[in-house]
Amino acid sequence: MFRHPEENDGFCHGTLLTERHVLTTAICTETIVLNETIAVLGEYERNRDLDCDSNGNCTDPIMELTIGNYIAHPGFKGSSFEYDIALVVLNANVTYSNSIQPICLPLTPIIASSVHIPVQYDVLWPEEGALPKQIPMKYVPHAICEKFTANLLILHEGQICAKYERQMAARLMNGSGSPLLVEFHDRIFQLGILSIGLANATYRDPYVYVNITTHANWIHNTILNDMQ
Repeated sequence: MFRHPEENDGFCHGTLLTERHVLTTAICTETIVLNETIAVLGEYERNRDLDCDSNGNCTDPIMELTIGNYIAHPGFKGSSFEYDIALVVLNANVTYSNSIQPICLPLTPIIASSVHIPVQYDVLWPEEGALPKQIPMKYVPHAICEKFTANLLILHEGQICAKYERQMAARLMNGSGSPLLVEFHDRIFQLGILSIGLANATYRDPYVYVNITTHANWIHNTILNDMQ
């Protein structure tokens, strides 16, 4: 989660890829102030300093690191949200722990089939609560999604859509940059990055995500270039 130093609540989400790189949307980087904006890692319950269960077992302390740089995709277009993807570079290396781990990215598309239907969900801190929500989602084909987005934008290859699997009270408001995750072969992969939510969306309306697999080469090459 990203937040400004004078605020307690975050304004965008992201996922850790390396000890120094966080994946998010290009839109999220527009409000980042270098060397001031904070990346919060390992957070669970936002209104407690330490996250502990009833037996006194506590998670590792959170890490708060300032952001030294960000690299937005050069093809990003604010009008269409095409290539709405970016890498945030932290000012210091993250220390991995039980509560701070990098996410796995798929190198090839993970597609639902009659043999295996992946479990998909979005994870974020909703605006109305202190605990993160795991929101079950399901894939929406482009042709169907375009009926909802026709008056706003034209969908591109690098975008995918998903909607709530069932009616829920939780909303994806302020969830830009949050991951669309999928369980596949006993591992969790990040399939997408939340980019666009329709105004006044209901549980029936799809959300537009950045398709990770179509940007895998850009992510890989950008990290390598930054580490040189």
